[in-house]
Amino acid sequence: MPTEAKKTVIEEMAEKLERAKSAVLITTQGLTVAEVTDLRRKLHAAGLELQVIKNTLLRIASERAHYKDISELLRGQTAIAISYEDEVAAAKAVTDYLKTARTGKPVTVKAGILEQGPITPQQVEDLAKTPGKDQLRAEVVGAIHGPLNQVYGVLTAPMRDVINVLEARIRQLGDEQAA
Repeated sequence: MPTEAKKTVIEEMAEKLERAKSAVLITTQGLTVAEVTDLRRKLHAAGLELQVIKNTLLRIASERAHYKDISELLRGQTAIAISYEDEVAAAKAVTDYLKTARTGKPVTVKAGILEQGPITPQQVEDLAKTPGKDQLRAEVVGAIHGPLNQVYGVLTAPMRDVINVLEARIRQLGDEQAA
């Protein structure tokens, strides 16, 4: 039977997992406190939350949050980076940290969680290469705006040409009257 403190941790983690868009499970074993603090600070700057949690508590919390079974991922020391805003943010931030970190320690991605189900470390890496929501939105707007702008130009060209001819004729008549 879990203690009151463990029940609280489970409830808090289940609530966080229900709100989460995505998460990445990593192993930080062997990192110093300063290195974990640096990782936590960099993830927080990207809008993520890093929490080190016992595997059993995370498994119970994920079950309460109606996640698919992630128990096979929970071996050894586990830290979870949670993104509440963007599905890609957690994967990007963790992979960027792993590329730039000079810890010399084996910080590894165990797995990811997307749409309440586990994904492999390779899928986490592929997800990190995906552009963010803002960039995708900009690309969609650009893809729509370009052709619409061309259609507008084609549709308004005859009217613009008529106006140009009339303005030229007005200038011509004005020059003849002045002379």
